[in-house]
Amino acid sequence: MEKFKIVVLPLAKTDIREARKWYNSQQHGLGKRLTSDMNITLRKIERNPTSFAVRYNQVRFANFNSFPYAAHFYIDEVKTTVYLLGFIHTGRHPDTSKER
Repeated sequence: MEKFKIVVLPLAKTDIREARKWYNSQQHGLGKRLTSDMNITLRKIERNPTSFAVRYNQVRFANFNSFPYAAHFYIDEVKTTVYLLGFIHTGRHPDTSKER
């Protein structure tokens, strides 16, 4: 199976930047661990994005391993590209990501 290209949209970049900042304010280095967890999740998505269930409007979720976040993304199979819409805290209301 061909690897998918991942495009991180601006709101997703903002999500992770804000989360890193918050976690670093709680404990030095925790933001780095969050980023590491995110990268593991992105590699899983890159290898097999269709293995994640569709939740709404063709958007899929991939949960992080250690942090309470999920990558929200959709797939363009023709372009073999995954578009990351956001990194949303799993404790937030589900409609948060639908508004994007």
